[in-house]
Amino acid sequence: MSRLVRVLVVDDSPLFVDTMSRVLEAEGDIVVVGTGRNGREAVSLVESVRPDLVVMDVRMPVMDGLEAVERIMSSRPTPILLLTGDPSSQGAHGSLEALSRGALDLVPKQSLGDEARRAWLREHVRLLAGVTVVYRPPRLPRAASPRLGPAPSSGGGGVGLVASTGGAPVIGDILAGLPRDFPLPVLVVQHLAPGFAPRLVDWLASSSRLPVHIAEGGMKAAAGAVYVAPDGAHLAVGDGDRLLVDRHLPPVDGHRPSGTHLLTTMAAIWRRRAIGVVLTGMGADGAAGLLAIHRAGGVTIAQDEETSVVFGMPRAARDLGAAGAILPAPDIPRALCAAAERLASGRRTER
Repeated sequence: MSRLVRVLVVDDSPLFVDTMSRVLEAEGDIVVVGTGRNGREAVSLVESVRPDLVVMDVRMPVMDGLEAVERIMSSRPTPILLLTGDPSSQGAHGSLEALSRGALDLVPKQSLGDEARRAWLREHVRLLAGVTVVYRPPRLPRAASPRLGPAPSSGGGGVGLVASTGGAPVIGDILAGLPRDFPLPVLVVQHLAPGFAPRLVDWLASSSRLPVHIAEGGMKAAAGAVYVAPDGAHLAVGDGDRLLVDRHLPPVDGHRPSGTHLLTTMAAIWRRRAIGVVLTGMGADGAAGLLAIHRAGGVTIAQDEETSVVFGMPRAARDLGAAGAILPAPDIPRALCAAAERLASGRRTER
């Protein structure tokens, strides 16, 4: 039998704690080793019972989930899965900030709605419990960044960022490291539970010099703007640099939005002017799309293992031979600026 996964469950509702405990323990390989009612109890219990994973509400009395994540990660770093009742609420913004402090993922409490979702939650808990985590200090204010010069006109290519587990804060840091005159559009696929995309946009905008939008079909991908794939929809680029948003195409390798779908269309439309980046995450999404950009002559980057929360997606890209460079997360903004400047210079030379 595989080893037991030891979980701490923290929520101010005793009924929810009881329900979550029964859901998690249903198959026998997950055991709830402690329960708490607020963030202060969570911090104390992590020290005493040393769980493999903390499943914790965001909004609690005495100490909320955001402060509890900060304290747990600074004293005894432990994988944390956050729960939220309503992804559209203001509390969801705090949940995303908690990801920047080291929490691994966000799951709506509606995940307990049926047996299929409960089975998925148990499998997610097993996977997250095996992740090695480290303390991540709060995001610093944006540093000054040099200007890159005039942006290229339409058809100048673009950047695709693809991430899953641990990716939201990395994307936030990358965008914070790009100058306001960055000469290319940036298209983002970040795997999050349904309902979080609008809050992700707000949260990314709080640290980005570039305007951040939810992508809408028919929008023109403008230089110096960021477009985030909406909930449950593929994001792609089409002729004339128009964005395509499709909620009807089936998932690709289980994902909609799919990073591979985005990067593959970028390779087809922008070819050597496409820049693809695969960041931290479980599985292999984005790897095949990054290979398409590599074969089209574009720039391809994968995040390195040391700075990835989960090296699954970058490893898959590396193993396919799709990554032209494997970089630590802090080096990626500089690499994007250099690649964008080369593209801009090439367009000026062509003229």
